[in-house]
Amino acid sequence: MHAHHINPASAPAGLTVAMARHLLHTRAISAVELLQHCLQRIAQVDPLIQACITVMADAALAQARTADAALAAGQVSGVLHGIPLGIKDLIATRGVRTTAGSQVLADWIPDEDATVVTRLTAAGAIALCKTNTHEFAFGTFTPPTRNPWNLACVPGGSSGGSAAAVATGECLAALGTDTGGSIRIPAACCGVTGLKPTYGLVSRAGILPLSWSLDHAGPIARTVADCALLLSVLAGYDPRDSDSCALALPDFTAALTAAERSPEEAVRGTRIGVPTNYFFRDIAPEVAAAIRAAIATYASLGAILQDITVPTAIDDLFTVYRTIMRPEAYTFHHDMGWLQTRAERYTPAVRANLELGASVSASDYIRAQRTRRAFTNGMRALLQQVDALLLPTLPITAPRIDSLDRPLSINGHEEDASHALLRYTFPFDLTGQPALSLPCGFTAQGLPIGLQIVAGHFQEPTLLRLGHAYQQITDWHTRQPPLPPANHPQTTP
Repeated sequence: MHAHHINPASAPAGLTVAMARHLLHTRAISAVELLQHCLQRIAQVDPLIQACITVMADAALAQARTADAALAAGQVSGVLHGIPLGIKDLIATRGVRTTAGSQVLADWIPDEDATVVTRLTAAGAIALCKTNTHEFAFGTFTPPTRNPWNLACVPGGSSGGSAAAVATGECLAALGTDTGGSIRIPAACCGVTGLKPTYGLVSRAGILPLSWSLDHAGPIARTVADCALLLSVLAGYDPRDSDSCALALPDFTAALTAAERSPEEAVRGTRIGVPTNYFFRDIAPEVAAAIRAAIATYASLGAILQDITVPTAIDDLFTVYRTIMRPEAYTFHHDMGWLQTRAERYTPAVRANLELGASVSASDYIRAQRTRRAFTNGMRALLQQVDALLLPTLPITAPRIDSLDRPLSINGHEEDASHALLRYTFPFDLTGQPALSLPCGFTAQGLPIGLQIVAGHFQEPTLLRLGHAYQQITDWHTRQPPLPPANHPQTTP
């Protein structure tokens, strides 16, 4: 081993994709060492957090060796060359068990990769682990992933495994999906950065659907800069996804690469909307305070803050969301034949939830889609008056696992935990507008708080520019969960 190589054990904690790329390209670390660093983290922390369902250690090591040989020959396959990633287990991986977190698919081994996996691999990334998810993004049969900041708390769902794996350094970034908030909720709960792109920007071909008209796929990483790198690989037209948009793509990393641009230059003059209704109602005081502080940070960088009112229809939207999501989910599971032939393999709660979709009438579904369209038009008009909205990602921090079966009390207001977790994220799945969650503080109990930035359709560069500027002058995203090292029981012969 060369003197200038760093031992995988000493690879910096909280390694970002951008840092790892630099270390790989300057040959300060090899792809094999980087991968061993991640495998070591998995061995140390996964017994505690259970973020991984399947670890493809052998295949990943073989890919890392190939990546090193290519680096030695000066051949780099793409912007993610040699970078180990996690893939949510709803996303098909060729030859690797893909369970969707359910006994229904406990033995499914896809014969092709989802488009997003193909794109990442073509850019040189190494798929290291399949990450835990709620069952079909609804519930979970696999052991529940725990929040790395507090093992008694949830990591958020349904991409909880992806966010927890990134937070602990088991992989450098991961793929998630978002139907009602499932990229942004776990990112906020686990203190990492998650981006739900515009509907249709990233292909969902090869991803098990929860709800066709609401599903999105996108990156979870430590930083906004890393999310931009992944998005630059993931975005683009795919004929295999009927909702995929064919349009000229901006350079997503250009919003960041202008290194000479100070955070002030990136933010100054940007019109930022701060909602006066809905988004600060029934919110934990510590969360509201952290979001207000983040908004003040943007003001100090020269953003022009504007009070705005989001369309009041938002108050009745949760029913609209469920009226669309449930029949779409039911139809998929019914048409696959699983509800008929494998009914007993679903957990009872998930099966009951799916079956509720059978009783939604066509007229209710159509009315819900029309209400959704009207709300989307209202949000589109709003985002022509401002460049972005600043909002909380969640009204609360990660709830305790044992509290999910009873109402939470939020500032004196009683509320079902699942509704509280979705309340600020699902509206943007309905509209399809891009939304980013990034860490903006911690509670006194040491749980992360997420700031949500929303922009108009296909305005990802605005989100990336604003998010990156914030991360250049704050250090919330660099904090590491204080995980105890796993106890390795001595194996007795």
